Amino acid sequence: MSELYKYYLAVSVVSVLAGCAVNDVKDEDSAFYSVPVGSTLVLNQQVDIRGDQVAVYVQNGELMQYGEVNFYLPNCKFEIYTMSEQQRTVNPDRFEIVKVVDDIESSALQKSTQLAASGGAMTLGWLDKSYVFNYATLMYLHSEEQKDVYRMTCQHWEDVMDDKYLSVTQMRQAMGEVFTLEIKK
Repeated sequence: MSELYKYYLAVSVVSVLAGCAVNDVKDEDSAFYSVPVGSTLVLNQQVDIRGDQVAVYVQNGELMQYGEVNFYLPNCKFEIYTMSEQQRTVNPDRFEIVKVVDDIESSALQKSTQLAASGGAMTLGWLDKSYVFNYATLMYLHSEEQKDVYRMTCQHWEDVMDDKYLSVTQMRQAMGEVFTLEIKK
């Protein structure tokens, strides 16, 4: 085997192994940072979930229903398992985050959406629902006292040209004073 061939083989092996290394992003402001399992979500106030619903949303620190949310802005969906005709109350508590999943799903818009862009090539474009996706971080929750609590999903709609998940800072901004996200160190 020639020396040049051995050199290229060694460089290739090192490059492949470097590509397999874990990208351990530590900056909570980064869209590439992932909330670690074992972190805690603290509910700071009582939350009421209407009958025939299993979730309530929070955006800019304000609790709201599905129809009130601007899905293009950071928002979080707090969910329970059980649907009931009666209103349910979730009391202040500390929830352990036992699983975290970053997910991308079609937003399933009902109609075409018009987006404006600045810059040379495209000044105005019509995008159908297949071009807008929901970038979501699903945090599965556990509490010994309130076993019906399911998960917190922090999300926003984003077009495919500028796709990114919410940073921890954006999640906290959406939660406001209603929830506190404590990151495991």
